[in-house]
Amino acid sequence: MASTAMGRRHRKANFGSYVGLSILILLICGLIWFQASDVKAKIAVKSAEEQSLDQQIAAEEARAEEIEEFEKYVQTKDYAEEQAHEKLGLVNEGEIVFQLEQ
Repeated sequence: MASTAMGRRHRKANFGSYVGLSILILLICGLIWFQASDVKAKIAVKSAEEQSLDQQIAAEEARAEEIEEFEKYVQTKDYAEEQAHEKLGLVNEGEIVFQLEQ
């Protein structure tokens, strides 16, 4: 009878160890799941930031192209004539200037 009581105590001790180990494993799995969901959220945020930055890069490249085109236009005779006409009021030969009375 003594050996049967010892066997029961030993099985109860093992059962308690299994329960404790199972709880520990579940806690670790929960922690890993929580960390994984946090990482997924960070990836989504970084992906959105990357997309925004790609749009900004495209806009700045378009702007740089416009600036290059304007730089080429500034070096033409047409631009010089336009500026002389607008800012200095100069006219080409043969042009007639009409001024409105105020």
